[in-house]
Amino acid sequence: MTGAGGPGPEDVDTPRRRIGPYEQSLRESRARVEAATRQRARRRRRTRVVASLAALVVAAGLGYGAFRHVGNREVPTALPTSAAQPTSCSDPVKVRVSAAPAIAPAVAAAAEALAARSDGPCAAYTIEAEEPFAVAGSLAGSGRPDAWITDSSVWVRRADAVSRSTVEPGEPFASSAVLVAMKDQSAAALANRLGWADLLGGAVPMRIPDPNRSAIARVALGVASASLPEAKLRALATTSAPHATGSVSLDGIAQADGRVGAVVSQAQLVAWNTVHPDEALAAVAPAEGAPALEYSLVPLTTDATKAPFVRALQEHLLSLEARKILQDSGFRTSDGDPAAPSPLYGEIRVEGRAEGAGLNRAAALWNAAAKKTQALMAVDVSGSMLERTDGGTRLAILQKATVRSAAAVSTTTVASLWIYSLHVGDRGDDYRQLTDYGGLGVSKNLGALDDAVAGLDSFVGGGSGLYDTIAAAYERAKSRWKPGYANTLIVVADGPNEDDYGLTLGQLTTRLSEAKDAKRPVRVVVLGIGDRVDAKAMQQVVATTGGQYVATDSVAELQPVLTTALGG
Repeated sequence: MTGAGGPGPEDVDTPRRRIGPYEQSLRESRARVEAATRQRARRRRRTRVVASLAALVVAAGLGYGAFRHVGNREVPTALPTSAAQPTSCSDPVKVRVSAAPAIAPAVAAAAEALAARSDGPCAAYTIEAEEPFAVAGSLAGSGRPDAWITDSSVWVRRADAVSRSTVEPGEPFASSAVLVAMKDQSAAALANRLGWADLLGGAVPMRIPDPNRSAIARVALGVASASLPEAKLRALATTSAPHATGSVSLDGIAQADGRVGAVVSQAQLVAWNTVHPDEALAAVAPAEGAPALEYSLVPLTTDATKAPFVRALQEHLLSLEARKILQDSGFRTSDGDPAAPSPLYGEIRVEGRAEGAGLNRAAALWNAAAKKTQALMAVDVSGSMLERTDGGTRLAILQKATVRSAAAVSTTTVASLWIYSLHVGDRGDDYRQLTDYGGLGVSKNLGALDDAVAGLDSFVGGGSGLYDTIAAAYERAKSRWKPGYANTLIVVADGPNEDDYGLTLGQLTTRLSEAKDAKRPVRVVVLGIGDRVDAKAMQQVVATTGGQYVATDSVAELQPVLTTALGG
C-alpha cells in the first residue's frame, strides 16, 4: 500500500450518517442541476430517445444515489439510503463498513451486486462514507466499524498508534491518481506551466486539504516541496492552512467567479463531472506525476459471525464485476487505467515519492499557519441518554459522535473532556473531569480520550446539573487560557437544568458576566440535542460570552456540529 510518508499525523471518530464535505458537495447543487435539465427540456424539443435518457438520469438522481449513465457505463456517485438486502437469505447479518468518501459509492454498488447473487453471502452491508483520518483515530468503543476502507497506509499507522493495537490491511484493490481540478478556461491559460511548482505556487489560487488529515494533500505537498521555493511553500501554507479541512468541495471551484483550482483525486473529479455535466471541471495532470492513493479493506470485527462476511466483501472487491464498477468510477484496478478525464491538460503519470524531508518541511510550515483551538468539552450523561433510538441508545450515538469528532479535527487542537449529570463528581459535584487538556495530534492523548468516551456507560444516570457545570467549566477554561488559540467551552446538552439546589439561570449569567476577561476570552458553545433543551435559557448563557447556541434535531446530527466547534 502506498503511504504518503512524512511525519505520521498521529504524533504532531446512526439513523442518519454523517455527510463529509466531499459527498456534501455532490449533494448541495443536485436540485439546481436537475432544475437546469428541466429548463433545457422546455427550451428545445428533443427526440423520444433523448428524452427517455434524461428521464433516466433524473430518476437515478432521486433513487440509488445519483447514477449517471455515460455510454454503457453506470457511475455511482452517492450512497443508498439503506443496506442492500441479499437474495440468498431472509435474515441477513448486518455488517457496517466505513469507506473513504471518494470510493464509498463504488463500494456500495459492488455490495449491491454481491447481494443480488443467489449464492451471495447472507449479509446486509451498510457502507458509510467517512474520512480515513477520522476513522483511524476512533477505533475504540462504539466508533469501530466491522471493516474499514482506507486510501493510504499512513492512516493504518495512525490507527495502530491510537488504538494501541495492530490492524492488517488487505491487498489494495483500487487506486486513484492525484490531479488538479479547475475550470477549463483557467486550465487552458496555464499553457505548458504544469509542474507542481507552477500549480501550487503560480497565479491561480489553489485549495488544498490539511495534509495532516488528507492523503491527497500529503502526496501533493510531498512531491511539490522538491521544486517549490521556500517562500512560495510558506505562502501556500499561510493562505491555505487557516481554512483547510480534511477535504475540499468542488462546488466552490465550479461556482468561483475568478480563477481557482483544487487538489483532488481522479475519482473525485469523475464523480463531480458525472453529477454536474453543465459545470464539469477540467483535469490538470502535474508534469512530475505523483504517487496514487491506494485503497485497501481493513477487517476490524472481532465477531466470528461477521468475519466471513467481511472476507466475502474483500474478495468481491477484487472480482471482475467490482473492477468494472471501480474503473467506471475513475479508479485504477488490476485491469488497467480508467478512461482519462475530459478535458485533460497534461499526461496522468503515477510515479515518484512523497516521503521524506520535503513533506516534513511542508507539514511544519502548515502547522505553524493552521488555526488552533483549545476546547473543554462537557457532555451530558444524565439518565435520558439511555433512551433508545433506531440507531441504539442516545449514549451510544453520542459516544461515536464524540470520538469521531475528536479524531477528525486538526492535529493542532487541544482538548479536555468533562461529563455532567447530578453528583457525578468525587465530591458530589455535578461534573467530573475525565481527561485533562492534551493535544489531539498526539496518539497517547487521543487514545486516552477514546478510552474515556468508551467508558461513559458507567457514569450514566440521574438528572442534569447543567448550570453548575457551565460555571465550573468556564472557570476551568479561563484558568487554562492558551494564547494563540481559540479558547472554547463546548457543552453538549440533552435537556434542561435539573438541579434545584444549584445555580439559577440568573446566577449563572451573572457569574459568567463577572468572570469575563477581554484579555483572556473564552467562547461558550452549547450544542442542544432534541426538543427537551431550554433553548431560550441557553441563548442567554451564550450571549453573555459572545458564544453560540446550536440546536440539533437529534443526537444523530451531533457529529458535524461538534467537529466544527472543535475547530473543524
